[in-house]
Amino acid sequence: MYRAVIAVIDASRARFFTFDREAGGGGIEERMVEHTDLVNLARRMRPSELFSETRPPSNKRGTIDDHRSDNLDNMDAAFARTALSALRQLIDEHAPRRAIVCAAPRMLGALRAAATNLIPDDLEVDMLARDLVKLSPTELRSLLAAHGLLPGGAALHAAR
Repeated sequence: MYRAVIAVIDASRARFFTFDREAGGGGIEERMVEHTDLVNLARRMRPSELFSETRPPSNKRGTIDDHRSDNLDNMDAAFARTALSALRQLIDEHAPRRAIVCAAPRMLGALRAAATNLIPDDLEVDMLARDLVKLSPTELRSLLAAHGLLPGGAALHAAR
């Protein structure tokens, strides 16, 4: 049996799957199960809802620095840590051969920064810099196979 855990993550959402493939009497059978769907509510808010509209005084060059991008980076880093904790829990529960992490490029950087000592060293980990969080399990499976991250296609049984 081949088993992988899959995480698809962006700044506002993280979804976690297990993918199992085994050969049986009826041929090759695959099952993809979504286990967790985390939402980062702060990143789903509009900037006007998230930040105060009062501005600090401008600096000598006339530009305003209210540290919004720093705050967003901190929110992304916190969500990356939360997502990696959920991924580690799934790894511990299902003992996969491989972990596949798909994330928007900016979030992938936050995940790499937060991954220290969270992912077992003996686990094969592949990273794909693509935002795939909105794909269905079938679409996700097809795209990962096209990138060579999952074995070739068979009859997929998706479950939630």
